Formats: sequence, structure tokens, C-alpha cells
Amino acid sequence: MTTNPAPTPSSRSISKVLVVDDDRFQLDLNTELLNGLGLKDVTCATSGAEALQKIASRPETFQLILIDLHMPGMDGFQFMDSLSQVGYKGALIIISGQSDDVMRGATLVAKLRRFTLLGTLAKPVGRAALSALISKF
Repeated sequence: MTTNPAPTPSSRSISKVLVVDDDRFQLDLNTELLNGLGLKDVTCATSGAEALQKIASRPETFQLILIDLHMPGMDGFQFMDSLSQVGYKGALIIISGQSDDVMRGATLVAKLRRFTLLGTLAKPVGRAALSALISKF
């Protein structure tokens, strides 16, 4: 008999997640990983502008946002600036294929904006690494 592992205690306190990435494959992969960790209410956005439309009127809707840094139109740095302006108070996980220096810069920006940064992950994201960051929530 196969059983699904129970969600971690931290995943029970996250009711809604937003994943922002311009790559459909990455959106699908991260949604599948989140679902496997017990987070079933996952919304996707293919750009920073689309994500802001989803949260602008109610920034408290999402307890966790996973953001890509390299996106056309509005990159992850600009998206964090916009999130700050709309008053987002939830947690962030930054996901990118960028260099370590860029990831350190993104970490600094997130901290300066006073976000709850759970951490950064290199693409492609692995289940264990994502689970470890979510457990910090």
C-alpha cells in the first residue's frame, strides 16, 4: 500500500502560493513540487506584471511567492520593488539560474525591502531544497 507523506507542519500554514516565472516548464515543475509538498492552492503568473495584477488589490492573499529573477519586461528585482510598493508582507523564495553574485544581490534587495526571504534556489529546483526552505515559514 502506497501512502502520500503528510504535509509538513509549515506547509499547513501556507494556504496560497504564487509562482512567477516566464518559463512554462519551470511554472509546471514548481507547481508540481509544491503540490507534492502539500501546497495545493498554487497560482502561476508568466510575468511580473501579471503577478502584480493578481495581488495588487489584496497583497495578503498569498502567503508565499516564488519569483524568478530573469524575466522580460519586469525582472525579479523590479518585481520585488513593486511588491514592496503594494505592501506585500508574505514570504519570498527567489529562484534563478543566475550567478551566485546575482543571487547575493537579490538576497540583499529582498532584505532591504524587509521581505521575509526564506532563501534562494538555483534552477532546476529540487524537492528536498524547496521543502527545506518552506519549512522555515
